[in-house]
Amino acid sequence: MACLLLLLTLSSCRKEPVYDVVPEIEYRRVEQYHFEEFGVKRDSLVLVVGFKDGDGNLGLSSDTASSDWQAPFNPGSIYHDNFVTTMYVRVQDGAGGFRFEPYPFPVPGFQFSGRFQRLSADERPEPLEGEIKYTINEITSDLFLLGPGAVIKFDIHIYDRNSPVPNKSNVVTTEEITLFQPE
Repeated sequence: MACLLLLLTLSSCRKEPVYDVVPEIEYRRVEQYHFEEFGVKRDSLVLVVGFKDGDGNLGLSSDTASSDWQAPFNPGSIYHDNFVTTMYVRVQDGAGGFRFEPYPFPVPGFQFSGRFQRLSADERPEPLEGEIKYTINEITSDLFLLGPGAVIKFDIHIYDRNSPVPNKSNVVTTEEITLFQPE
Protein backbone atom coordinates (compact mmCIF):
# COMPACT_ATOMS: atom_id res chain seq x y z
CA MET A 1 0.00 0.00 0.00
CA ALA A 2 2.81 2.41 0.87
CA CYS A 3 4.48 1.69 -2.49
CA LEU A 4 1.26 2.50 -4.34
CA LEU A 5 0.85 5.76 -2.44
CA LEU A 6 4.48 6.70 -3.17
CA LEU A 7 4.01 5.90 -6.87
CA LEU A 8 0.87 8.07 -7.08
CA THR A 9 2.63 10.92 -5.27
CA LEU A 10 5.64 10.81 -7.58
CA SER A 11 3.51 10.62 -10.73
CA SER A 12 1.50 13.68 -9.68
CA CYS A 13 4.71 15.71 -9.35
CA ARG A 14 5.55 15.41 -13.02
CA LYS A 15 7.12 18.64 -14.19
CA GLU A 16 6.29 20.16 -17.55
CA PRO A 17 9.24 20.29 -19.93
CA VAL A 18 11.06 23.58 -20.33
CA TYR A 19 11.67 24.67 -23.93
CA ASP A 20 12.85 27.93 -25.41
CA VAL A 21 10.09 30.31 -26.59
CA VAL A 22 11.79 30.35 -29.99
CA PRO A 23 10.41 27.28 -31.75
CA GLU A 24 12.82 24.47 -32.55
CA ILE A 25 12.11 22.04 -35.38
CA GLU A 26 13.68 18.83 -36.65
CA TYR A 27 13.17 17.15 -39.98
CA ARG A 28 11.26 13.87 -39.61
CA ARG A 29 10.22 12.64 -43.07
CA VAL A 30 8.48 13.23 -46.39
CA GLU A 31 5.37 11.21 -47.23
CA GLN A 32 5.05 11.05 -51.02
CA TYR A 33 2.00 10.04 -53.06
CA HIS A 34 2.05 9.51 -56.85
CA PHE A 35 -0.87 9.53 -59.27
CA GLU A 36 -1.66 10.31 -62.88
CA GLU A 37 -4.69 12.16 -64.20
CA PHE A 38 -5.46 12.93 -67.86
CA GLY A 39 -1.92 11.91 -68.80
CA VAL A 40 -0.32 14.35 -66.34
CA LYS A 41 1.90 12.91 -63.61
CA ARG A 42 1.24 14.36 -60.17
CA ASP A 43 2.87 14.07 -56.77
CA SER A 44 1.56 15.15 -53.40
CA LEU A 45 4.07 15.59 -50.62
CA VAL A 46 3.55 15.74 -46.88
CA LEU A 47 6.51 17.43 -45.18
CA VAL A 48 6.74 16.31 -41.55
CA VAL A 49 8.73 18.22 -38.93
CA GLY A 50 8.92 17.71 -35.19
CA PHE A 51 8.65 20.80 -33.02
CA LYS A 52 9.26 22.05 -29.49
CA ASP A 53 8.03 25.44 -28.31
CA GLY A 54 8.19 26.89 -24.82
CA ASP A 55 5.06 29.04 -24.91
CA GLY A 56 2.93 27.06 -27.37
CA ASN A 57 2.06 29.99 -29.61
CA LEU A 58 2.30 28.04 -32.85
CA GLY A 59 -0.12 28.11 -35.76
CA LEU A 60 -2.45 30.69 -37.27
CA SER A 61 -6.23 30.69 -37.50
CA SER A 62 -7.92 30.28 -40.87
CA ASP A 63 -10.67 32.67 -39.71
CA THR A 64 -9.95 35.88 -41.64
CA ALA A 65 -11.75 37.91 -38.93
CA SER A 66 -9.24 36.78 -36.27
CA SER A 67 -6.16 38.68 -35.14
CA ASP A 68 -4.12 36.07 -37.02
CA TRP A 69 -4.95 37.98 -40.22
CA GLN A 70 -3.85 41.38 -38.88
CA ALA A 71 -0.30 42.75 -38.78
CA PRO A 72 2.20 41.18 -38.65
CA PHE A 73 0.33 38.16 -40.13
CA ASN A 74 -1.63 40.07 -42.78
CA PRO A 75 -1.51 39.10 -46.47
CA GLY A 76 1.61 40.51 -48.10
CA SER A 77 3.64 40.36 -44.88
CA ILE A 78 6.67 38.07 -44.69
CA TYR A 79 4.94 36.52 -41.64
CA HIS A 80 1.64 35.75 -43.40
CA ASP A 81 2.89 32.19 -44.04
CA ASN A 82 4.07 30.44 -40.88
CA PHE A 83 5.40 27.29 -42.63
CA VAL A 84 8.06 28.57 -45.00
CA THR A 85 9.72 26.45 -47.68
CA THR A 86 12.44 27.01 -50.21
CA MET A 87 12.49 24.40 -52.95
CA TYR A 88 15.74 23.32 -54.60
CA VAL A 89 16.19 21.24 -57.74
CA ARG A 90 19.22 19.09 -58.50
CA VAL A 91 21.17 20.18 -61.58
CA GLN A 92 24.38 18.95 -63.18
CA ASP A 93 27.44 21.05 -62.55
CA GLY A 94 30.26 21.51 -65.03
CA ALA A 95 32.47 18.90 -63.36
CA GLY A 96 30.11 15.97 -64.01
CA GLY A 97 28.59 16.10 -60.52
CA PHE A 98 25.40 17.56 -59.13
CA ARG A 99 24.42 20.53 -57.02
CA PHE A 100 21.11 21.94 -55.78
CA GLU A 101 19.87 25.36 -56.90
CA PRO A 102 16.79 27.27 -55.78
CA TYR A 103 13.97 26.33 -58.13
CA PRO A 104 13.03 29.18 -60.52
CA PHE A 105 9.23 28.96 -60.37
CA PRO A 106 7.63 29.98 -63.70
CA VAL A 107 5.23 32.31 -61.88
CA PRO A 108 7.04 35.11 -60.00
CA GLY A 109 6.30 35.04 -56.27
CA PHE A 110 4.94 31.48 -56.33
CA GLN A 111 6.19 29.14 -53.64
CA PHE A 112 5.00 26.17 -51.58
CA SER A 113 4.89 28.03 -48.26
CA GLY A 114 1.64 28.42 -46.36
CA ARG A 115 -0.13 28.49 -43.02
CA PHE A 116 -0.67 25.70 -40.51
CA GLN A 117 -3.52 25.85 -38.00
CA ARG A 118 -3.20 26.81 -34.34
CA LEU A 119 -1.87 23.91 -32.29
CA SER A 120 -3.39 25.07 -29.00
CA ALA A 121 -7.03 26.02 -28.46
CA ASP A 122 -6.33 28.83 -26.02
CA GLU A 123 -3.87 31.67 -25.47
CA ARG A 124 -2.42 30.21 -22.26
CA PRO A 125 1.38 29.91 -22.54
CA GLU A 126 2.39 26.27 -22.22
CA PRO A 127 5.19 24.14 -23.63
CA LEU A 128 4.21 22.12 -26.69
CA GLU A 129 5.93 19.41 -28.68
CA GLY A 130 4.76 17.21 -31.50
CA GLU A 131 4.68 16.99 -35.29
CA ILE A 132 3.48 19.35 -37.98
CA LYS A 133 2.37 17.70 -41.22
CA TYR A 134 2.31 20.18 -44.08
CA THR A 135 0.82 19.04 -47.39
CA ILE A 136 1.91 20.22 -50.80
CA ASN A 137 -0.79 19.03 -53.18
CA GLU A 138 -0.28 18.22 -56.78
CA ILE A 139 3.18 19.01 -57.94
CA THR A 140 2.58 18.39 -61.63
CA SER A 141 5.02 17.48 -64.37
CA ASP A 142 3.44 19.92 -66.82
CA LEU A 143 3.12 23.05 -64.65
CA PHE A 144 6.54 23.03 -63.03
CA LEU A 145 8.49 21.68 -65.99
CA LEU A 146 9.95 18.93 -63.85
CA GLY A 147 9.98 15.54 -65.53
CA PRO A 148 9.91 12.07 -64.05
CA GLY A 149 13.09 11.51 -62.06
CA ALA A 150 13.60 15.18 -61.17
CA VAL A 151 15.19 15.43 -57.72
CA ILE A 152 14.19 18.19 -55.31
CA LYS A 153 14.57 19.03 -51.65
CA PHE A 154 13.26 21.73 -49.32
CA ASP A 155 14.59 24.02 -46.62
CA ILE A 156 11.90 24.59 -44.00
CA HIS A 157 11.40 26.96 -41.09
CA ILE A 158 8.36 28.10 -39.10
CA TYR A 159 7.24 31.26 -37.32
CA ASP A 160 5.31 31.50 -34.06
CA ARG A 161 2.62 34.08 -33.18
CA ASN A 162 4.89 36.35 -31.15
CA SER A 163 4.01 39.96 -31.90
CA PRO A 164 5.12 42.44 -33.16
CA VAL A 165 7.95 40.26 -34.51
CA PRO A 166 7.33 36.50 -34.71
CA ASN A 167 10.12 34.17 -33.61
CA LYS A 168 11.74 32.20 -36.43
CA SER A 169 12.74 28.58 -35.85
CA ASN A 170 15.92 26.98 -37.02
CA VAL A 171 16.06 25.81 -40.65
CA VAL A 172 15.93 22.11 -41.53
CA THR A 173 16.47 20.40 -44.87
CA THR A 174 14.55 17.43 -46.22
CA GLU A 175 16.11 14.42 -47.83
CA GLU A 176 16.27 14.31 -51.63
CA ILE A 177 12.87 13.59 -53.20
CA THR A 178 12.59 11.95 -56.64
CA LEU A 179 9.42 13.11 -58.38
CA PHE A 180 6.87 11.18 -60.43
CA GLN A 181 8.38 7.75 -59.76
CA PRO A 182 5.76 5.26 -58.53
CA GLU A 183 7.40 2.71 -56.31
